[in-house]
Amino acid sequence: MYERKILPNLNCGLDLIGEVLYGKWKIRLLWFIHQGSLRPSELQRKIPDATRRVLNIQLKELEDHELITKKIYPVVPPKVEYSLTDFGKTLIPVIAALGNWGDTHEEHLRTVILKRLNGENE
Repeated sequence: MYERKILPNLNCGLDLIGEVLYGKWKIRLLWFIHQGSLRPSELQRKIPDATRRVLNIQLKELEDHELITKKIYPVVPPKVEYSLTDFGKTLIPVIAALGNWGDTHEEHLRTVILKRLNGENE
């Protein structure tokens, strides 16, 4: 397992939010759990580009940061569901605002991202 050698800088809100939300799929995981996708298999279908291992790692980190909770039902086969904590629910308006900003600037963002990607491929 990866062990961090340098402690993160936690001196301001941006450092803290970066530490909690750093990870390619974490914002999407929070959003999909908020929308009602509670089972790992549902989340995997919503984010097919992510491997199950990466999703499990990021779900565990969200759980460690107390943004989500994991409930394991005592049935065979085991059933697992995730839900947002009250603390995690406070992030939903922030995520919604980021999504709205992305929607508003979609054309410009797509252009600059594709330009960068095409520049790397040349």
